[in-house]
Amino acid sequence: MDLYTAIRFSLTRISNELFSFGSIFSIYSLATTFGLAVFVLAYRQKSRRGRANLRAIARAIFTKKILVHESFAADVKLFVLSVVFMPVIVVSLVVSANTVAIAVKSMLTGAFGAMGSTDCCDLSIKLVSTVVLFLAYEIGYWVDHYLKHRVSFLWELHKVHHTAEVLTPLTNFRNHPVDNIFFGYMLSMFIGSASGLLAWLFGRNTEAFTVDGKNIIFIFFLWTIGHLQHSQFWIPFRGVWGRIILSPAHHQIHHSNDPRHFNRNLGSVLAVWDWMFGTLEIPSTKNPRLVYGVNEEGQRPHSSTGMLLTPIVMAASALWHEVVSIRKSFPNGAFALWAKRNRIS
Repeated sequence: MDLYTAIRFSLTRISNELFSFGSIFSIYSLATTFGLAVFVLAYRQKSRRGRANLRAIARAIFTKKILVHESFAADVKLFVLSVVFMPVIVVSLVVSANTVAIAVKSMLTGAFGAMGSTDCCDLSIKLVSTVVLFLAYEIGYWVDHYLKHRVSFLWELHKVHHTAEVLTPLTNFRNHPVDNIFFGYMLSMFIGSASGLLAWLFGRNTEAFTVDGKNIIFIFFLWTIGHLQHSQFWIPFRGVWGRIILSPAHHQIHHSNDPRHFNRNLGSVLAVWDWMFGTLEIPSTKNPRLVYGVNEEGQRPHSSTGMLLTPIVMAASALWHEVVSIRKSFPNGAFALWAKRNRIS
């Protein structure tokens, strides 16, 4: 690939990310989301003070303090890496959801026999498939996120996302490439399994309502509150809604470096999994002025080395310590016998 072709390839990737309606960073969803945020903040100001100060709201959105922060610059670097290079890597390494779906359908057919083909109610089947696949994505996201906060070597990779000290929509791309690969595998397992189950139940492959290949329910949330989860806007959902939907404030709590907030609000859109499994933290009405980032002395989390190389070294070290810990937990001679049976040296 010559230089011109490489530049055109990169610009095409970025253009698709900015101008595709189903992109997670399209200018259309960004405009809609932030238009909604301005409306909510203006309404809140008018309710409290009798008028809305749009100039103050504009200053809060376009604050220079955030735009010149080294954390924001690091987000930009990982945005380019994620958009231009990561799709090629992830697609080549991650087992596709379609492969998993075929395997699950085959397994269910072998165990319980084939279900009769459903030739009617196409709209109903598509609606059911849309909801089921959205729920599969959500629970897959929660499980992946839970493991990355609980398993030490996975945390070392995922920690890159939490080293962000200011939150903007670009922080959504602040992920280590290996972390993205783990995420791809997890989603393939959950979405593929759900697709295989649906194909077996209805006797044929089913489809969801999508925009540019993304579930329309996910797109709805992306265009309303999704971008605000990584922002400075404190918009909390409380009461019943706070136990169903993760508001922007829910996710900002997740990024807080206050130990009271560690491992809380692990979901993507739905709060129900956190509610069910005891990891939900309902935000307060008043903005607590959270501080973000990870407190680690001697680290340079916003440098290229700190974002890409250091996490690999730390993850390998954590994995080695876990293996050693497991080995020490076996009685003398038991580990060697277990390793021999499982072909581990």
